[in-house]
Amino acid sequence: MRGRPKVYTASPISPSDFASTQKARAAALERADNERAQKRRDSDARLDVNASKWRYVCTSN
Repeated sequence: MRGRPKVYTASPISPSDFASTQKARAAALERADNERAQKRRDSDARLDVNASKWRYVCTSN
């Protein structure tokens, strides 16, 4: 037989804790956006812009 699940009461959050949590979350989101943008730039740099030009060979006589 299982016991009753423990119920935890939420501790009151002070406005300064809330503000610091929000700032940390905003910083983490911005850092993740910057990392994604950098990965996108790195990926784009590896693309050969002339690849489509040479894909089809024109055979004109």
